[in-house]
Amino acid sequence: MPQYPAHWFGDPNLTSFLAVWGAIVSSVTAGWTLYRDLRDRAQVKLSADLRRIAPGGEGKLLSIRPDLNIEGASQDLYVVVTAVNVGRRPMRWEGLGGYYYRPVNGKKGFRIITRELPKLLGEMEAHTELADFDFTDQFAAGNVRKLQIWDGAGGEWSVPRREIKEIADDAQKYRARHDGV
Repeated sequence: MPQYPAHWFGDPNLTSFLAVWGAIVSSVTAGWTLYRDLRDRAQVKLSADLRRIAPGGEGKLLSIRPDLNIEGASQDLYVVVTAVNVGRRPMRWEGLGGYYYRPVNGKKGFRIITRELPKLLGEMEAHTELADFDFTDQFAAGNVRKLQIWDGAGGEWSVPRREIKEIADDAQKYRARHDGV
């Protein structure tokens, strides 16, 4: 067996340092991979507003503020909910509903009948749903605690409370106008 010079095998302190360095780097890499994989799911941003509907170009509908006077705009008000998938994974929007502060007819929550759900949202894709708004509804009374959407895998996303309060404030503001007072 050939004899090798001692400097080929390196300094024992350098070998120990490299072993510790390799252990640290591999641990950080494994931790980062685990963190990334656990967070790799659909992430949705929601917004909701009280709006009227007006005809737009090419047969599309536009949602406008209730105080704008645009020819052909509906007199009825709608809760317009927009969901944007800001995550990397697709999300299938299955339903829209929420919860009350005080039960209504013995029910703590509600489901809103939608027009185009379920809808698959890819990465950075958005979808808007209109929900008919009735002034006898609990929004005008300030009784809606939570407005949310859900997917088929059990994920739930809620509209920020600030936006629910704005809808309730707008509902009270435009109630008199809608009733003809």
